Parts: sequence; C-alpha cells; structure tokens
Amino acid sequence: MRIVAATNQDLETMVANQRFRKDLYYRLDVAHIHLPPLRERAEDIPLIFEHCLAEMNARSGRHVGAPSREALACLLAHAWPGNVRELRNLLEAIFISPPDGGISLDDLPPRFRAHVEASGRENTSECERLLAALFAVDWNKSKAAAALHWSRMTLYRKMAKYHIEREATPTETRRQVGSNSRRAV
Repeated sequence: MRIVAATNQDLETMVANQRFRKDLYYRLDVAHIHLPPLRERAEDIPLIFEHCLAEMNARSGRHVGAPSREALACLLAHAWPGNVRELRNLLEAIFISPPDGGISLDDLPPRFRAHVEASGRENTSECERLLAALFAVDWNKSKAAAALHWSRMTLYRKMAKYHIEREATPTETRRQVGSNSRRAV
C-alpha cells in the first residue's frame, strides 16, 4: 500500500516546533515532489482549462468550445491563489448558464473579470501574451506572430526564452500511445 500525502505547510519546521508528530513525519517522508503554484506555471493554464472543459462537457452533455483570445488572456492574467481548484470552480460557474459555442470574455463571471481588471490586466507579462496568442490560433506560429505584431524569428526567440513548447493535446496523446511514436512534449 502507498499513501500519497500533500500539504502546503513546512512539516520539518512543524516537527521541530513539536506541532507535528515526528514518527508520522518519518513514515511519510519518502519522496518529495514540489509542484509550483499555478501562477508560476502560466503555460499550464490553457491545458488544465481544456482538460476541465472536456470533463464538464462530457458530464453535462454540452459542447462548450475553447475560450476566446480575450478570455484566455484574462485567465492568464489572473494570479490563481486557489490554484487548480479555483480554475475548476470558475468553469463550474460558467456551466451554470453555459454559452453556445466558445467561451467569451462576457461568459466569465463578472466578479472574476472585475478582479482581473483591478489587478491590472494591461500589465500581463510578455510570456502570458505569447501563450494567449499561441493558444488562440491553435499554435499556428505565423498567425501568432502576426497577432503580436512580431516577426516569426522574434516569436521563436521569445518561445525559447520562456521555454515554451507545444504540449500534446489529450487527443494527440491518445494517438501517440496508440501508434507508439515519440513526440517532444
């Protein structure tokens, strides 16, 4: 039997301060996996959003499409203090009255939009703008460069600078597994 435990607390400090049982700590202390908060991995937001959207579409029998470029930019601009749970809750709120077609900026809950605008949506990082442009055009680099008013070479340099590579979509992943082909992810 394996037990996987997660915490956002510093257990070593808690053990030292006698706020966590030492014997339990040593039973759990086998392997550490550090998962940075969602705000530090903006490139994962569209992929997690796509995954959750597919789950909710399947569960509700709906066919809500991908977010628009403006909605995606808004998602990327948010700090996500609640991490993936907050992202899922946002989608749940959208599915209360789901849009026909894709998710536009107007489909995002007003409270969420107001929070993002208050935190300075115009100050989105270059990396977030690049990711939003790539996802908006389904990773067509020519179109993304044109949307950002950059040359293709500038786009490639920025992608290298921010270590951005296209990850396989769930459909592409299933095809890879089925054909045993390798793809850089």
